Amino acid sequence: MVVHEEKECVVCFNEYSRSDRVPRVLHCGHTFCAPCLEQLYQLKGFLYCVPCPLCRWITCTRASLALPGALWVNMEIWDNIVEERVILSAPMEDLSYTETQLIQSSL
Repeated sequence: MVVHEEKECVVCFNEYSRSDRVPRVLHCGHTFCAPCLEQLYQLKGFLYCVPCPLCRWITCTRASLALPGALWVNMEIWDNIVEERVILSAPMEDLSYTETQLIQSSL
C-alpha cells in the first residue's frame, strides 16, 4: 500500500486539513497530523516527548508550550491543501464557460 505523505497522515490515513488535521513536523523530518501526535506524546518532567512512528527518533519540546504550537507546520503540505480546493472549484467555472462557447459556435 502506497501512502502519499503530502496528502494523508501515515498513522491514521486521514487527509490533512487546515483545521483539525494540521500537518506537523517532528525533529526527524517526518510529518503527521496533530491529533495523532497528541495521542503519541508522553510528559517527562518539563518535556513533551513524541517518538516518531516511522524512525523512532524522539522529539522533545518544553511542556510550557502546547504540543501543536511547539512543532512546525509542514508548509509544503499546508500549501497543497489550499491548491486542491482551488483546483476543485476552478474546473466548474471553466466547464460552464466552455459549454457556452460550444453552444454559440454551433449556432
